[in-house]
Amino acid sequence: MHIRRITPTIGVEITGIDLTQPVSDGDFAAIKESWLTHKVAVFPGQKLQESDLMRFGERFGELEIHVRSTYHSRQNKEVMVVSNLKEDGKAIGVLGDGEAVWHIDQSYMPQPTFGTILFGEKIPAEGGDTWFADLEAAYARMPAELRAKVDGKRIVNSVDRHNRREAATRPDLQMTAEQLKRAPDSPHPAVRTHPFNGSKAIWYSPSHGAEFEGSTEDESQPLFKELLSYMTQDDIVYKHHWSVGDVVMWDNSSTMHRRDPFPGHMTRLLKRVSFRYPPDRRIPV
Repeated sequence: MHIRRITPTIGVEITGIDLTQPVSDGDFAAIKESWLTHKVAVFPGQKLQESDLMRFGERFGELEIHVRSTYHSRQNKEVMVVSNLKEDGKAIGVLGDGEAVWHIDQSYMPQPTFGTILFGEKIPAEGGDTWFADLEAAYARMPAELRAKVDGKRIVNSVDRHNRREAATRPDLQMTAEQLKRAPDSPHPAVRTHPFNGSKAIWYSPSHGAEFEGSTEDESQPLFKELLSYMTQDDIVYKHHWSVGDVVMWDNSSTMHRRDPFPGHMTRLLKRVSFRYPPDRRIPV
């Protein structure tokens, strides 16, 4: 197994390991340490079944069953389909071929997800790149006066309001009333302390951050815009250009991500699992 840094600030590529086979305790410890340090890990050239993806994810934590049950795999409810493919005119996966704007996975849940793993089965020849931003680095470089504005504040995360904003152009994002009951508006710290390494990161999900607690959406926008200017600086962002067989995983405690659109006539099919923090660390602080 070989681990190399992708950029000076975020991301590692891990080669020489076959994820269809059980990972030894020693290799797993090295993978986990490197991933937690660098926040994004890429395993190229894999040939996984859903069972392989699930087995690898389970090493990091209890697998999560995504609230968007519409897009669960038919074989395993722990696996979510991310695709623009349709069957009988109906989408089999979430996100389609449009842009997915900056967000933190499931920041809108009372207990947000820890890590996300994506496996690329079918990849378009152009577009569909995924961008990752290092939110720990963003917080570290913010001036003291900006930190003072957000330290101790909470941001209300709302998938309901996000879906209503996107309703006209993104019907695939709409959730049922039962699903929304499981995803109520959830306030979380604007500055999050990592559950394992104690580092601090800006924890603002542009897709789902509705307002600062105690403020209105309009009142919150100027500060959100100021935060975003630090969160998306070029030298703390990694753009992943997908190839078939790529496995990419990221830590939602300290990153956010977005996806480029791609031509609708091209096929994109990825399988996704996510895993949870230990029970005593599931609520952000």
